[in-house]
Amino acid sequence: MWTQVSGGNVTRVITSPISLTIDNITHPSSIFTKWTAIELRNIGIYPYSEESADHRYHYSGAVTYTVLDDKVIGSYAQTDRDVAELKKGMITRTRQAASDILARDDWMSIREAEGGTAIPTNIKTYRAAIRTESGTKEDEINALSDLDAVKLYEATPYTIVQKDGNEDGTYGPGTHTYTVDMNLITHYESVDPLAEENPALVSLTKD
Repeated sequence: MWTQVSGGNVTRVITSPISLTIDNITHPSSIFTKWTAIELRNIGIYPYSEESADHRYHYSGAVTYTVLDDKVIGSYAQTDRDVAELKKGMITRTRQAASDILARDDWMSIREAEGGTAIPTNIKTYRAAIRTESGTKEDEINALSDLDAVKLYEATPYTIVQKDGNEDGTYGPGTHTYTVDMNLITHYESVDPLAEENPALVSLTKD
């Protein structure tokens, strides 16, 4: 995108190449692809980018333009979303995440309830742990005091240590470490007895 600037002020935002009349001279749309950035600036056309609000946490307001030497940046005023309402949505999502996890083995529970084979002990223990963890998450979410705490809960840093891959398909002995942000709403740490082991993973630790 581009902007047309006159007297240090943005007069319009141009989303795609168009013909323009500036100072009584009509320029074809091809100037946007054929002219250099300097040539465009000489007639008041600047590259344009926007810094949008994160709509998960903020509402957007009016846009303000900052005209720099070689570009224009548009920034939107932001109004914070209501933390209490955000927390309600977070609880709904963590309950759904738990339900999705449990759904895989629900058939075992139904089978047992109807007089069939009992659920294996390790599966029953895992399902109980997921329910407990879900309840803990609800308590944690309810305790979040402000928007920054909400954001951190949805992007909590974890350190991952993994073994290096070898050409023969094995891993180690060397390792590498990196950090990722985990959404604690959907990240459940209870150990699934049916999950395939990751041969490269050494550790996953909350920072």
